[in-house]
Amino acid sequence: MGVFDELIGVNEKGDIFSKNWIEWEHFMIPNKPQWLRDILRNLMALKGHCLTCTSVDGCYFIASNMPERPLHPHCDCKQKGISYSIVQTKAHAVSGIEKFRDYVFAPKHFGKGKVALFKEWGYTIDDSEELRNTYAEQALLAYKSGQYKRKKLDEHGQQLAIPVSLNAKKFYSGWMLRPEGEIVLITPFGGWIK
Repeated sequence: MGVFDELIGVNEKGDIFSKNWIEWEHFMIPNKPQWLRDILRNLMALKGHCLTCTSVDGCYFIASNMPERPLHPHCDCKQKGISYSIVQTKAHAVSGIEKFRDYVFAPKHFGKGKVALFKEWGYTIDDSEELRNTYAEQALLAYKSGQYKRKKLDEHGQQLAIPVSLNAKKFYSGWMLRPEGEIVLITPFGGWIK
């Protein structure tokens, strides 16, 4: 093990990335189960705590790309440094097949925006499972390498734009960051990478 092994890494694509990660903390909010998390977040809101702050409690960010703190004048949030091995072990992607089968390829969308792009690239509704797996694999690799853009942060959580590549076309996909490095696909096409 080298001196820099805990600080920098190289992903499967050969990209160098920082291993300096943090976990966002707001006291008294558990990461799981989701139902208990939701109840406690709402109870804390009644006591004056910010729903935006509690929405990112337990989320992992690369230290060079996290929300600025404090989020507001009375912010109770903290950041705790975590080992990159925790991110490697716990982070995972949830890419629901319905985002492709019932959204991108939905009959009501034929000839419009996203469905037209995917059809142009040679994909049909029959490729939904393959697309789901490809998105999850590529997005998770990019997230663990810190290759994401932070987008809207609100009471629902931190949205991320994560690069995906299909048939040599590179673009952003939209994801929601959840506790313990869970990223959930919210939109398969979020715009071209410039």
